[in-house]
Amino acid sequence: MMRPRTARFLGYAVVACLPLALAAQQAPVAAAPSPEDAAPTLRVTTRTVEIATVVRDKAGEPQNALTKEDFTLKVDGREQPIQHFTVASDLPLTLALLVDVSGSQRTFISDEWRASDIFFQSMLTRPQDRATLVQINARIRILANLTSDPGRLHLALTQLGASPSTANATRLNDAVYLLAKDLLAKERGRKALVLLTDGGDNGSKFKLEQAIEQAQRANISVYAIDYSAWTGPDMMLNSAVSRFSFPQNDPGEALLKKLAESTGGHVYTVSHSMSLQRIYEQIATDLRTEYEVGYNPPPDLKPNSFHKLEIRVRDKRLSVQARNGFYVQP
Repeated sequence: MMRPRTARFLGYAVVACLPLALAAQQAPVAAAPSPEDAAPTLRVTTRTVEIATVVRDKAGEPQNALTKEDFTLKVDGREQPIQHFTVASDLPLTLALLVDVSGSQRTFISDEWRASDIFFQSMLTRPQDRATLVQINARIRILANLTSDPGRLHLALTQLGASPSTANATRLNDAVYLLAKDLLAKERGRKALVLLTDGGDNGSKFKLEQAIEQAQRANISVYAIDYSAWTGPDMMLNSAVSRFSFPQNDPGEALLKKLAESTGGHVYTVSHSMSLQRIYEQIATDLRTEYEVGYNPPPDLKPNSFHKLEIRVRDKRLSVQARNGFYVQP
């Protein structure tokens, strides 16, 4: 029997989006960490814009020894003061792994299961860090509620899969929109949504722009892992067949790139030289070396208005990965 908290969440999804309800596994929700276990939190006002930021050198290696004075912030082209700054690894982590189990992805599930199991174990090393597992096709189904227990996620991973009747669609935009708005928006600290998919969307009610907006409102970094028939490890087994059977451009690449770049995430592609497990390791490194930059917008900004963000570092040899905008709270 589901606990009341889960029932309320699902009830809201059913009432607000009848055709888009999230179907959850009947698993208990993890207990909240005790006060003595709680990680430091970013002390900010309710209007503060929190910006998760990753800094890399020219070799692509994250840099974790910077200070507030190393950064500059522009809003709508004008430089603004950075009012809050912290090393994000001091903050709790909320992680959502969304796995595409539609017809085009079913052959990859065994590899995804093994690599994802290791990923969860490596990320959930503190009581205040939690993760959830969601699978999508024609349905959006939560296999494990937010938990700090890798064992629960291990069991949930064994349930990955779908019946043929639901494998003919991929409601990717809907899943990002609903997870950002209904599950992750109220969480504090670092938040990341990892998408394991080929990037194709089929059957969604919400558009890509709406999904991006909800992710930006909730300060969620979206990491996309492109795993498809023309990018996966088996692609080059027969180069002649591959050259003429598959499109030269991955059809989901543009969608995933826009989603990740707009939210401060990154797109990775599974290939012979880049395994899924190695990609997970790189995402884990990003999440451990983030900075949280805080900006207090003036009170006269119009509610729900969109504003461009630009974060840079003074050292021109370094590059910044951060979301490109924010919405003023209503």
